[in-house]
Amino acid sequence: MDGHLYNLKLEFMNNNINEKAAKRIAIVADDSRRTELIEWSYFNKDILEQHEFTAISETADILEGTLKVPVKKLFTRYTGGYEQLAGLIEANKIDILFFFAEPAVEKEKDNDLKKLLVLAANHNLLIACNEITTELLMRTVLKKETDAASNRGYRGLIRQTISFINQFATKPSMAAM
Repeated sequence: MDGHLYNLKLEFMNNNINEKAAKRIAIVADDSRRTELIEWSYFNKDILEQHEFTAISETADILEGTLKVPVKKLFTRYTGGYEQLAGLIEANKIDILFFFAEPAVEKEKDNDLKKLLVLAANHNLLIACNEITTELLMRTVLKKETDAASNRGYRGLIRQTISFINQFATKPSMAAM
């Protein structure tokens, strides 16, 4: 078995892949899918705001507006944004790549997106290109980290609630008087 593949398998088996507090997420969104991006990011705000984001120009503005977190803003597609994103992928500075994109009519744009997909696949990034894979990543990789953090807070909340209830349990009720 290939050494890299074996190590990756062990990493998954030991559940160590999610130890990093924040994932570095890049989002590519077409103009025609911006409404979907706004709705998705707003609906998943509690999960997403705990991670680091990189996006091309207008997409970064949308994410900053809905998530209220800073987003690393790249150039527009026409001024080198896809090349900047490719450089971040090559430098292993992106963990997950979400595409909110339509198959492009423009051949040039389609080729740019294909290059990003191939590069992301070659660097073993998690990639979501449609609603199903996006939801799968949200529920597995990203939500697990949020759940782990909220469980610690949840246990504390339970202790506080039990303590609060016990205060009243030891006092006689008003109805009994």
